[in-house]
Amino acid sequence: MANGRPKRSAIFGGSFDPVHLGHLGMMREAIEAMELDEIVVTPCFVSPFKSGTIATGPQRAEMMRMALRDEGLEIAQISTFEIDRNQPSYSWETATHFNSAFPETEWYWILGTDQWNAFDRWAEPEKLRELLRFIILTRNEDPVMERSDWNYEKVLYSHPASSSAIRENFESHTSWMTPSVIAFCREEGLYEAEF
Repeated sequence: MANGRPKRSAIFGGSFDPVHLGHLGMMREAIEAMELDEIVVTPCFVSPFKSGTIATGPQRAEMMRMALRDEGLEIAQISTFEIDRNQPSYSWETATHFNSAFPETEWYWILGTDQWNAFDRWAEPEKLRELLRFIILTRNEDPVMERSDWNYEKVLYSHPASSSAIRENFESHTSWMTPSVIAFCREEGLYEAEF
């Protein structure tokens, strides 16, 4: 219990290939808007909607650790639950895992408007509706699809950072990453980063 209420934890999943300041800003906004006690960041093994990642699971988890440390986001921790399963990641399985492991916790899921509006494409959306509350970070005031009988909050947020843009031209987008992540990408030779 936190302040006489159940602990509030939010799952934040994604490829994070690489993690950028937009992701970190989403976490900060969600923490403030919902008075979260914890964020569990779960880098996926491979998203069912993507063919793969450039950085390996361990590399992406390490970049996230570095970014959280750079930004002082001690409220966030990393779970390698999805990476360790070594198969495509389905959110309902992750949500079931954390709800079963910590049944006294009030679980949330952080996502962007684009993911929320395409939620019908996700596996087992009804299971997710039963297990979770949702924090939807809107981008550029994009419209948020209304869903009756779903527990969700809309939080206005916008940041220009894009993992795909970083992958396409790393050196042009270093301002979107934390110093340790930039150094790591250069050391590991990720995204054609230049020393």
